[in-house]
Amino acid sequence: MSTEADARMLIDKLLEAAGWAITNKAQVSTEEASSDGRADYLLKDCRTRPLAVIEAKRFAVDPYTAKEQARDYAQSLGAPFIILSNGLEHYFWDYSDGDARPVLGMPSQADLERRANIKIYRKGSLLESLRVIPYPGRFTFKGEEIETRPYQLECLKKADDALVSGRRRMLFEMATGAGKTLAIAMLMKRWFQAAVVSRILFLVDRIELAKQAKETFDDYLRDWPAVILYGGKRSLEGQIVVGTLDTIAGQLGSNGFGHAYFDLVVTDECHRSIYNTHRATLGHFDAIHIGLTATPNPGELRWISEHERRLVRNTYIFFDCWNAAKKEGRPTFEYGIQRAINDGFLSNYRIYHAESVLTYEGAEWEGEEIKPGAWGRDVESEDRLKTIIQEYFAADVERAKKRPRKTIVFAVSEKQASILVRLLNRFLTDEGCLRIAQQTNRSPSQVRQEYAKKITCYTNNGNPRPIIDQFKYDPLPLMAVSVDMLDTGYDHKEVENLVMLRPTKSAIKYAQMRGRGSRLCPRIGKTEFIIYDFAGNTKRFNDPGEAYHKPRLVGPAPDTTTVQGDDTGGEITQDGTTEPKPYPEPRPDFLFIREGSLNDEIRAREIILVGPKGLAMDRKVYREKWEEKVIELRKSDPAVEKIFRGEKLTNEEWEALTRRLNSPEYYFNEESLRRAFEQPTGSLSDFIRVALGIDRFLTRKERIEKAFNSWVAEHSSSINPAQAQMLRLLKARVITGEEITMRLFSRPPFSLWGGLTRMEQLFGKEQLLQMVDELSDLLAA
Repeated sequence: MSTEADARMLIDKLLEAAGWAITNKAQVSTEEASSDGRADYLLKDCRTRPLAVIEAKRFAVDPYTAKEQARDYAQSLGAPFIILSNGLEHYFWDYSDGDARPVLGMPSQADLERRANIKIYRKGSLLESLRVIPYPGRFTFKGEEIETRPYQLECLKKADDALVSGRRRMLFEMATGAGKTLAIAMLMKRWFQAAVVSRILFLVDRIELAKQAKETFDDYLRDWPAVILYGGKRSLEGQIVVGTLDTIAGQLGSNGFGHAYFDLVVTDECHRSIYNTHRATLGHFDAIHIGLTATPNPGELRWISEHERRLVRNTYIFFDCWNAAKKEGRPTFEYGIQRAINDGFLSNYRIYHAESVLTYEGAEWEGEEIKPGAWGRDVESEDRLKTIIQEYFAADVERAKKRPRKTIVFAVSEKQASILVRLLNRFLTDEGCLRIAQQTNRSPSQVRQEYAKKITCYTNNGNPRPIIDQFKYDPLPLMAVSVDMLDTGYDHKEVENLVMLRPTKSAIKYAQMRGRGSRLCPRIGKTEFIIYDFAGNTKRFNDPGEAYHKPRLVGPAPDTTTVQGDDTGGEITQDGTTEPKPYPEPRPDFLFIREGSLNDEIRAREIILVGPKGLAMDRKVYREKWEEKVIELRKSDPAVEKIFRGEKLTNEEWEALTRRLNSPEYYFNEESLRRAFEQPTGSLSDFIRVALGIDRFLTRKERIEKAFNSWVAEHSSSINPAQAQMLRLLKARVITGEEITMRLFSRPPFSLWGGLTRMEQLFGKEQLLQMVDELSDLLAA
């Protein structure tokens, strides 16, 4: 049976690993007498003054239970800190500022002494010390006079309140463009001044983001030096250390950063950091942890990746913001994009959604098939890109007449980006070229050559920074075609157009791409930006999922050229995000289909055709006008008033109301309303009741739940537990966007349970086919 002596053997080793000389009584004394007994250990500073009491317990005892006993010893000896340990589990307790918290190891003498010295400079308690520091009002930042925004003050106050209440982990969710880095710099300055912290670690996942953060700190926090840690030996020069997670992870251990080296650890884009070794890196530090993220919450965008949902949930859990009862995250402070737009601090945005036939249906010919998901990665067609480019030019022509619009094109791969740049420069209209030349004071020849440029990790021989700066500061190029370079951490207020050719299943990735246009720019009068979506991303995360269409037969094999691929735009992970590769890796041969080989056209835009002459109307405008019309009729039309009161209409009243609604200008009728609201079974009564607010349409998830419940209810007598388990699994996959086909059962997660063979054993081959057909029909209803 273990004893306390066994635990002390491990504690001794931990103290030695942290640099304590345990045989030197000037540093560590044992069985130290106090007025209430003997402290197991007393740790001392360089002048032999008490720093911390260690209360040791045997392995089987939870050391947290020894709090009160240890506090009596610490107060008697005048030690400001307590460490509770059984050799395996450890708690650090600053008993004047909060509760005991778990730690992974022992602090060094220097770090413990520094923490004790911080408290000397406080103006009373933690709350009193914070109260004497005024919140920022107006200040100069990057040469401009800036007034603190209300949401930034709210963030600072929420952080102060959380800290005073004893919380050591916080999560700030702020929309891209709302200024997360400046907000955290304000908080860092405030906590420096209040003697809450004296040393800070700011973590990023790319060195470019580290450089941007340091620029902010050098300006706003010039009294507290900041350094970027690139690797090698750790820097002891800065009170603010900025580094990547990988670099910091290599600086832990006996000769690296100790557990208590930093008082505050800030993790930027923290949703990308709470996994695998990076979570262990963060857990190494006994510090206040603040996570920064622009991650959308499930209420704003529809998650379609279960992996990504878990990733975000784990972020909430790490920062103590997860409500397990309600299964939702509650960040310490939240400032979402819609609130920022409504407050006038971010640009509003509109979405232009268009679908080309080849993009959504693919192509096939004898012996070979191009699936829709292959475009840009394994194969590309000049005809497809030409159709998309000319659609973009036509849609943006009126806006372009007012001023040149800086535009980011999100491409799939290096090869696709190269083709796009060539075609954008080629298909820029003569009128557009001459107009841009006049607007930018450049020659038409220069505009034709530099209208679009590629910005990838290969640009300019692996040094894309000059081209990125050229896009930001010079009139040309107007279009930057990017592959995983400008979708995160790139701030350019003048970007007014985003063109999405890259599909993604990641709500986080989509939000990051969307955020590139969100900043206001008073200098050019920018108040909104437009997303030109040719990949279906906007509908994927905000609207019901679309059915997969079988690749379209387009005739004989097209004229093709095989190009050796060397694109490393990144591999799509199971959460839909891209993992950039540090070194080039050869990709499979890239199939390039020359212009004129395939026919493509725009099969759908965000418009609907209404009325006998096929009047084209924007779907969103049509929905808004419908709601306005119904609200107006509620006050003046007896039939609509009866519907609002819940009374039934006679057939004559319905016919008369139908005629009144289906009048020129908007032609409100059941068929058009079904297309506009994407509710294929909705009745005129349904649409009126929803507009009046007395009913609502089922969400996509609810429609799926209803379809499955209906099918299960009809077959409940013949469903056994094993079948029920597979049905629940099938429903979960459909909710994430999968289509019910027999091929689905050959892919994960069904393949992990035996795949199609197992499903046929459970249901029977004919019955399985029947189930797939019946469920597909129910979902389409």
